[in-house]
Amino acid sequence: MATIERDQVRIRLAGRGSQGIMLGGTILAEAAVIDGLMVAEIQEFGPEARLGAAKADLIISKGQIAFPVVHQADFLLCLSRPAYVRYSTTLSMNGLMIAEETLREEMGDSFRVTYIPFRAAALELGKELYSNIIGLGALAALSNAVTKESLQNAVRARVETETLTENLAALDIGYELGYKQVPQQIGSRWANAAR
Repeated sequence: MATIERDQVRIRLAGRGSQGIMLGGTILAEAAVIDGLMVAEIQEFGPEARLGAAKADLIISKGQIAFPVVHQADFLLCLSRPAYVRYSTTLSMNGLMIAEETLREEMGDSFRVTYIPFRAAALELGKELYSNIIGLGALAALSNAVTKESLQNAVRARVETETLTENLAALDIGYELGYKQVPQQIGSRWANAAR
């Protein structure tokens, strides 16, 4: 079972259409189920489906989920500017945003935001499309919402066979970037304040 530090974690994955946000939400939800946790997931495209903001909301819980809607996210994975504009205000007061590095100039530095170069790391693997899986790895490393093993198994079940090696490599890169770039005290502060 995953080692989430409280009974329930509210997660929002946000990006633009075509960035694999929906697939990311499905993979994360499946990993939670593999870990024996309860999960509720809701996905939503903006009206501009391919270029507008898209989101996948998940509640991962050790027990029953009474209300399956995320109004304030404990963790917000933000892969694009449209997603930042639309969803940044939905981060809870003690939440942590994990954002694409290229948004730093516009968003500025804050203890509530950590920047990770998802796009650059994905391009090193050969395709920007791997940004979502790199983001999932970083999110999982920071939130402890699901185990790495369950996330790997969910990736194996959900991605095409011809891209499996790259997607598993993307997941490893995301974990490494998550552990490396976010100070441990931010996660501890969040865990203590959110109880």
